[in-house]
Amino acid sequence: MIRLIFIVIAFLMMVGAIIGGLYFWGVDPLDRFNQLIGNAPAQKEIANAAPKSVAPSYVEFGLLIVPVVQDKEVRKQAEMILRLEVPFEKKEIVEQNLPRLQNAFLEDMMAFLPYQLRDNPILDQVAIRRRLLTICDKVLLPGWVKDVSIEQSSLK
Repeated sequence: MIRLIFIVIAFLMMVGAIIGGLYFWGVDPLDRFNQLIGNAPAQKEIANAAPKSVAPSYVEFGLLIVPVVQDKEVRKQAEMILRLEVPFEKKEIVEQNLPRLQNAFLEDMMAFLPYQLRDNPILDQVAIRRRLLTICDKVLLPGWVKDVSIEQSSLK
């Protein structure tokens, strides 16, 4: 009898750990159950409600300083002040992931700018903006950053 109690307790703990792990990774394991019991129409009504026009939300990235290494020495230094446009509900998450974005931006710009500046003495802001937006989609999830604006840039 005691063995049976331990087996049941172990099984319940395992199920709890699995459900907790799924919630941790952002998967709702009880979503299918909620749809079956009839909560889905109420959720659909909320989703189909007219979207409110929300003012854009921004995350101040700050200053990005990129050393431009050509012929194995630092020839120039690019400085850019960046601002990220994000959905309002994702602002806090993007702010928490700024160190990851800073690292990814710096790594990519150190590889990209030396080639871009060989033929052109000025920064191509359109190409840089597109690359930074692509990096945001890779580091975070697509759609978390709507736009990357370069407020000010200089090449020294």
